[in-house]
Amino acid sequence: MILEDGRVIARAEIGQLGTVLRIVAPGIAGQARPGQFVHVRPGFSFEPLLRRPYSFNRIDRADGEIELIVKALGAGGEWIASRREDDRLDLLGPLGSSFVIHRSTRNLLLVAGEPAFAPMRVLAEHESGRRNVTLLMGGRSVAHLWPSDRLPPTVEYVTTTEDGSFGIKGRVTDAIRPLLEWADQVCACGPWPMLAALGRLREEAERAAATYPGRAALLETQIAVEQHMGCAMGVCRACVIVTAQGNARVCREGPVFGLGDVAFDQGEPATVGLV
Repeated sequence: MILEDGRVIARAEIGQLGTVLRIVAPGIAGQARPGQFVHVRPGFSFEPLLRRPYSFNRIDRADGEIELIVKALGAGGEWIASRREDDRLDLLGPLGSSFVIHRSTRNLLLVAGEPAFAPMRVLAEHESGRRNVTLLMGGRSVAHLWPSDRLPPTVEYVTTTEDGSFGIKGRVTDAIRPLLEWADQVCACGPWPMLAALGRLREEAERAAATYPGRAALLETQIAVEQHMGCAMGVCRACVIVTAQGNARVCREGPVFGLGDVAFDQGEPATVGLV
């Protein structure tokens, strides 16, 4: 974990997903891994007081750069999203757990539901040169999808939209079954209802015979959970979720968990917001 003064070198608006900030932060970039996050101070004073957590959207160790997707939510989010080229950002990270991709994995399925897309973009970029990667992303409309030209060309990109404006009409769970038959590892991030739906698919696979399509990949699925945070140090316990092992802090034990470890039947956390 490093406290670093980052410098914004580029920004871009991506549809309804938010503002992408490219930041020079060589210390953090050198240690960051897919699924982890950085805690950003939202100003130069103590108002707002609390930092904001953002998952890495891109990690470039060679150039010492990271990317974050920032939604202009609240005073803190608005301030961070408004940063321009050469502006400075006070960064603390990398924090939290990360995804583990098995060396034996040949077909990697990444599942994303807006607005929590960032960890899947990092994985797609890091893994597409090592194995076959398919990214399945769902959004409310085409404006809520990540642009295909900002993905590695070797990544197969499958999209769903709730209004049918692009790709398959529906949600990711409406398109995932054929892809599960192909995949031998699955990683996902997205809103709580989407993750809970994946959890129900996993329970169905667990009860089924070994011939259930995609059973092995579903049983070992890893997910990144989004959650509002206070300290991101594990002290305030504002980001606790219920797991099979008891209460877990998203900032310390997570944000990456085994899909089967999260107790979705305990209900959605009161606060959700890591992006």
